[in-house]
Amino acid sequence: MTAPRRFRQDHLDPARTTGLILCGMGGPDGPDAVEPFLRNLFQDPQIIPIPRLLSPLLGRLIARRRAPAVRRRYLEMDQGGGSPQVPTTRAQGDRLAALLSAAGRPTIAQPAMRYWRPYPDEAVRGLRERGAEQFLILPMYPQYSDATNGSTLTFVQEALDRLAPGAAVHVVEAWHLLDGFVATLAANAGRGLLRWAGEGADPRDCALIYVAHSLPESFVKRGDPYLSQTRATVSAVHERVRLALAAAGHADWLARLPGGTSPLLAFQSKVGPIKWLGPEITAETRRLAEAGCRRLLVQPVSFTCEHIETLHELDLELRREAEALGVQDFARGAALNLDETWLASLAARLAGEPFHAEAARV
Repeated sequence: MTAPRRFRQDHLDPARTTGLILCGMGGPDGPDAVEPFLRNLFQDPQIIPIPRLLSPLLGRLIARRRAPAVRRRYLEMDQGGGSPQVPTTRAQGDRLAALLSAAGRPTIAQPAMRYWRPYPDEAVRGLRERGAEQFLILPMYPQYSDATNGSTLTFVQEALDRLAPGAAVHVVEAWHLLDGFVATLAANAGRGLLRWAGEGADPRDCALIYVAHSLPESFVKRGDPYLSQTRATVSAVHERVRLALAAAGHADWLARLPGGTSPLLAFQSKVGPIKWLGPEITAETRRLAEAGCRRLLVQPVSFTCEHIETLHELDLELRREAEALGVQDFARGAALNLDETWLASLAARLAGEPFHAEAARV
């Protein structure tokens, strides 16, 4: 398997002001931004792997066709017709900057998004105006893929090369086994399972599914590490869930739960006719419901904040599907959002300091 592409790993001086750039896919900030956001997304050949000469035309066609339905989904999320991703990412950056500054590393933060505002040029200019002398780039995707981290980090690094030539730049490529990240997801999943176990629910009527954003299989076949890193995340999270349930006296209960002994991983958000990673989350939900599942807990493992994939695809679409199939208690574990354990662990990683979350934190 090939390693992730290499990005700049310059040494950063802890005494100099660091511009922390939190980068991600982004999302529309209102109904009018939905179609141009989709156009930017589907024009990226890293998202839909077709010849580059065809990407602009195909991107426009897909965006125009999908925009009305996607716009309705954003409106149904009760977020003002846009995504909460950028405001949450901005708040995450501010908290990380405060933690790093308190540790003696003066830091200011700014989000930079791949497919909608704020773009990297805006982020770099803003940080330079505020006094940034060097830059730390952090992807808001825990697991590395060329379609996410690769495309986004390249976009940000190119902006830095243009607008901050000569400045030191350090890029974090992936953090899929970060201690506080694993502990936070385990806590989110573990709370739901402990509730069921405490209520005396029959574990054979319950199930736990970890869910990640899907990726075309062709990426994995050519060496993209996303699938292996996602599986590693799930394995680490589930081990902490096992410890938490065992500490509460529910080890036998978990062992009889579908997805209790061997964690279940499914995928969401496939686009287009090409083959994507599976099993797909709706199909896996149907399989479990037909086997008698009446309580379903879904824990996302690839999202740092809530957006359309969690607030609509899981909370609305999957919930409706599950309830129609007979699931009576549908629960969804939160994304990372502003969880303090995760942010403190990430700040320690960025500062090169040790951090150990409690092994069975729930």
